[in-house]
Amino acid sequence: MKPLNYLVLSLIIIQLAGCQKKEVPAELTEKLDAIAAEMVPQHAESLCDVSLVMSDGGIITAKGETDLPGAKSAIIEMLEKSGLTYADSINLLPDASVADKPWGLVSVSVCNIRTKPSHSAEMATQALMGTPVRMLTKRGGWMLIQTPDSYIGWTDDPVAVLNDSELAAWKGSDRLIYLGHTGVITDSKGETVSDIVFGVIVVRTGSVGDNWTVMLPDGRTGEVRKQETDDFKKWAASASIEPERLIRFAKTFLGTPYLWGGTSTKGVDCSGFTKTIYYYGGVIMTRDASGQLRYGEEVSIENPCKSLAPGDLLFFGRERDGKIRITHTGMYIGDTEFIHSSRLVRINSFDSTRTNYSAYLLEILQGARRVTGFTQGKGLERVSQHGWYF
Repeated sequence: MKPLNYLVLSLIIIQLAGCQKKEVPAELTEKLDAIAAEMVPQHAESLCDVSLVMSDGGIITAKGETDLPGAKSAIIEMLEKSGLTYADSINLLPDASVADKPWGLVSVSVCNIRTKPSHSAEMATQALMGTPVRMLTKRGGWMLIQTPDSYIGWTDDPVAVLNDSELAAWKGSDRLIYLGHTGVITDSKGETVSDIVFGVIVVRTGSVGDNWTVMLPDGRTGEVRKQETDDFKKWAASASIEPERLIRFAKTFLGTPYLWGGTSTKGVDCSGFTKTIYYYGGVIMTRDASGQLRYGEEVSIENPCKSLAPGDLLFFGRERDGKIRITHTGMYIGDTEFIHSSRLVRINSFDSTRTNYSAYLLEILQGARRVTGFTQGKGLERVSQHGWYF
């Protein structure tokens, strides 16, 4: 009986070995990761969510989605050179679901944008009413959109979708920007149509006493106080990043609660706060703190109280795995003090004699940037020169 047992065992081992799932060569996976890292150096500014799967028949399938034609081409070229049999299932965005209307205008005062098409997913950023967005795809009531600062995420909040000619008509319309902290759009009876926050853009349709009559992106109409708005084109052309102007605006946020992913007067995270400050100056800044560190003129932090100037952006973090990881940002306002969003918007100091001194933040200060003059381009752009607005 013993020889028979050995034979059965051998057959089982051979059968199991034959049933083992084939795996994608590690070399190809590493090359795919390298392509994604090169094409998308800054998180969420582009999408290259592609994986390789090996079938039982030995066919490698590249599946996923990207908004970068160059990334798809690089991945296919890599597979061609491997000499292995492959299939292309990469969805290039924008896809057919949004081909007829590839643009959108946010239709609520503050639109929440998440990392995945789920209410339980992390909130990545926000966009304000009247912000133009690029439509990338739709899935189960959710839309994958890209904001003017190149950030990509999912929302199921109301967005009015437009074709190219409708977006062009909006660009040529008589637009207003809301410059108050928070407010309301009302109907002719004084009833609220919608709340609004700084940065909301609506179309002006007429005048009634102290109010402008306006149309919202979704077609609703109402009135907004004239003194709280400005002509959008005029504002975009004249808005200034003069430091004292930015500081006055930043201080209107004092006490505003910290909100992860927040970029509005309702709640801000640290980089959402600095981004909103500079938007007041007519500048679209990249979304995340680590990205903001890449732009502007580097300022020495060896003796910050002497080298920093009002309006300079500050970046905080710690070393991890041999690299500095930026985890926080704020803006220097002069006289050793800086304003930032940490639990709430507050002012702290680098001066140990002050009651608002923060030894911890001084210890982890990693860099500073001065954004008083800059080269126009992705990551730091003037609203007046952004093709989605004009």
